[in-house]
Order: sequence, then C-alpha cells, then structure tokens
Amino acid sequence: MDPHERIEALVAPLRTDTLSGAAEVARTAADIVGHAAEHTPAESLDELRSILAEVVRRVLDAQPSMAPLVTLARGVLSSVESASSVADGRVAAARAAAAFRSSLEERAEAVAATAAGRLPAGARVATVSSSSTVRAALLRAARSVGSVVCFEGRPMREGRSLAARLAREGIDVTYAVDAATQSLVAGCDALIVGADSIGDLGVVNKIGTASAALAASRASVPVYVLADETKILPSRFPQTVEDERPGAEVWERAPCGVTVWNRYFEVVPAEAITAVVTENGVLSLEELERMREALELPDALRRWAEGR
Repeated sequence: MDPHERIEALVAPLRTDTLSGAAEVARTAADIVGHAAEHTPAESLDELRSILAEVVRRVLDAQPSMAPLVTLARGVLSSVESASSVADGRVAAARAAAAFRSSLEERAEAVAATAAGRLPAGARVATVSSSSTVRAALLRAARSVGSVVCFEGRPMREGRSLAARLAREGIDVTYAVDAATQSLVAGCDALIVGADSIGDLGVVNKIGTASAALAASRASVPVYVLADETKILPSRFPQTVEDERPGAEVWERAPCGVTVWNRYFEVVPAEAITAVVTENGVLSLEELERMREALELPDALRRWAEGR
C-alpha cells in the first residue's frame, strides 16, 4: 500500500462519520494523526513533516466544518517544526495529538460547569441536536433543571440520543421536531447549543440552530453557545457550511425530478447570541474576535487554507 492509500485508509472512518459531534470527531482525528506520526514510514524529517501535513489536510477535508480539527492540526504541525530528527518529530507530533485528545474532556467539563451555573433553578431549557458539551452541562445541572426541550436534529435525529440520556437521569424531557422551535422556545428560560466552529462567518452549528436562536431572541430568551477554545478558528481561516450530504438521508428513493437539499450546518446570526461559554469564562463575540486575531498558523496549514 502506497503512502497516499495508507493515509486514506486511516482517514476513511472519519469521513463516513455522520452522527458524532465535534468532540467525538476530534478524538477520532487525534487518534488518526497520532497513529500516523508513530507508524507512517519516513526516511527524513522533511518527509515526516510532509506526510503529517498530508494527513492533517485529509483529516480537515473529511470533516471541514469541525474547527477542533484545525486546532489539532495547528498543534501537531507546530510541534514538528522545531524537531531535530525523525525520531524527535514522531515523538513531538504523537505527544501533541495525545495532549490535544486528553484536553478535550477537561475543556468540555470546564465549559459545562460554567454553563450549568448560569441556569436558574427550575429552568426549562431548550437545545438542538446533540452536543456532548451541552449534555455534560445538563447532566451537571440535573438536580436543578426543571425540564429540557430537545429538538430532533434532522436528518439523522441525534436529539433522540440526548433526550434518552437525559431521561435516564430523571430529567423531564420533551422531544420535538425542529420545525417546532417557534412554538416551544418562547416558553423556555434559556436555549443552550453547541458549536462546530466560531470564525469569520460567526457561530456554525447543526442546521436548525439558527431558527431556534432567532425564535429565542424574539422572545427575549437568552441564547448561550457552549464551545471550548478548540472551536475557535483563526481570523481569515475558511469556515465551511456548504457540505452537501446524501439526499437519501432526508428522502430515500425520492422520485425522478426531485432534488433533495441536505446540509448539516448553518450560521447562527450574531444578533441572536447572548454569549459564548468557553473553558475560560463567558465571552462576548467581540472578545472572541480579539482572540481569533492572535491565533497563528503553521505554513502547511496556511497553504491549505489559502487553497480552499
């Protein structure tokens, strides 16, 4: 198997994952990159750097909407820039991937703790699809939250898994179709959602989030985006929402002449967002913009971004 085929075989499970949230996808990606760093043949340091750059490009192409993969790529590629040998480069890249992976749970727990503390006792909370960070926040606040409205998350209906998990913990759950946001969000005390990326376009999350956020904003219901800092993209970095997915997920065997439009992600209007909760506190969109301006890119990642 040649190097390109080997890389493609490593990345294939990531490319076909249509159900996992950003955190789960990020863990898988870290495992892929770490494995490549340790096991992909390389005769020189330059060759190792080239291989790792190709791996992270394939990872980003497989899940272009997931900002944590950019953070993973930044860390891994930066780690091998100062390496002095192939062996040192392998160790540095593998450690960077492992450190990124191990930090995800800690980051998510910190976000969840802050978010849970902002939910008033007895609150009725709404959410869209299934974010692992939102799930952690709601489970942490299980004793104080009054009830949760879970919107389904079409087309794969990830909201069902979240609804079932919360119900097992004794939380009163209402499960509803995405089109019901206008009818139900106004009766809630807060809308909390995850994010797949925060960048030039704004907050990108599962399709259906924008209508829920706008409905909440119109009803003066606060909208909190729960996102650790791996979701934050550098300024002027491409932010993807136009990821066409199989039409059969929405309408299997649609009749001739019917084109099924199926995308997973959309931009949430900034005016609908109250604040973003990160592992380091609650930030305004203006504060996030300043943070994004300070983020640097390795050359290989910058070239990938410029080619998008």
